[in-house]
Amino acid sequence: MTPLLADAQVVLVRPQGAANLGAVARAMKNFGLRRLTLVDSRIGSWVDAHRMAVHAEDVLASARSCASLEEAVGDATWLVATTDAPPPGARVLTPRQLAEESLRRGAPTLIFGGEQHGLEPGELRRCHAVAMVPVAPQQTSLNLAQAVCVFAAELFAAARAAGAAEAAVAPPLAPASAELMQRLEAAFAGLLQDSAWRDASRPKHAIAELMQPLWRAGLTEAEVRLWLVALGRAAQLPRR
Repeated sequence: MTPLLADAQVVLVRPQGAANLGAVARAMKNFGLRRLTLVDSRIGSWVDAHRMAVHAEDVLASARSCASLEEAVGDATWLVATTDAPPPGARVLTPRQLAEESLRRGAPTLIFGGEQHGLEPGELRRCHAVAMVPVAPQQTSLNLAQAVCVFAAELFAAARAAGAAEAAVAPPLAPASAELMQRLEAAFAGLLQDSAWRDASRPKHAIAELMQPLWRAGLTEAEVRLWLVALGRAAQLPRR
């Protein structure tokens, strides 16, 4: 198994259906993925999950549960949210483009929303890119397990075509982790909270919108640390 497939992570946010969970695990096993994380799971009994996870019980057994998306992706460096309604300004990839870019950037963390309402706007904006499966306009949403299957198949095909050696090539500069990007967002929020920028008319996801270009840029760890130092110094300046 190549590092691209071994390290790729599938994150399900607010999943509701046990049968869907089992089908997701089976699709992952079909294409060599093994890292599954559930965030704020709404699933009670896993009986149907185990029934649907044919030959993929190990994927279910090793699945991680987290209370928040921030906890789930803290060490991730290549975050891609899946959606059929990308927010304005987001970088949008097809599953194939995502797989091809992952050969250069490293294994992705793929984030899938709940079956009913998908991902929230703020969650979509706190990723490096969003990905959409090209579909007919008459029906734009896919079943959760079907969507995971499409992305997993493209990652598997890209890894096999490139060969293990090429798929394992690491990016030349260490990319910033999601945890570091979250620290940067907190620094921005802290600096702005007492300024004229912050007022009651600001939309709910205003900070996320400010951060989206930085996520999209794919900043390195060193670049984010420079931002943190600069914002820290700015916060220490006397207010006039």
